[in-house]
Amino acid sequence: MTIQYLEELFQVVKKRTREKPEGSYVASIVKEGLGRVLGKFGEEAFEFASAVCGSGDKVSEAADLLFHYFIVLAASGIELEDVVKELEGRRRH
Repeated sequence: MTIQYLEELFQVVKKRTREKPEGSYVASIVKEGLGRVLGKFGEEAFEFASAVCGSGDKVSEAADLLFHYFIVLAASGIELEDVVKELEGRRRH
């Protein structure tokens, strides 16, 4: 997997957020509103933290968290590129 894959995945999430196709997991969460999107993200963050502390698959939970982070970004109209630029601006040499 490459960083390019993450950008492609984010584009898919944005499209499903915007178009809300039937049968889409992303669309089903987004249709329920931002509260649901944020609640799901919080749930995934808790599951990841629990896995890191020893009760779960850390890699799987990290993937779930990243995926739900992308949904939050897309539902909030935030571009992944803007987040990366912000991080780059914070980098100390």
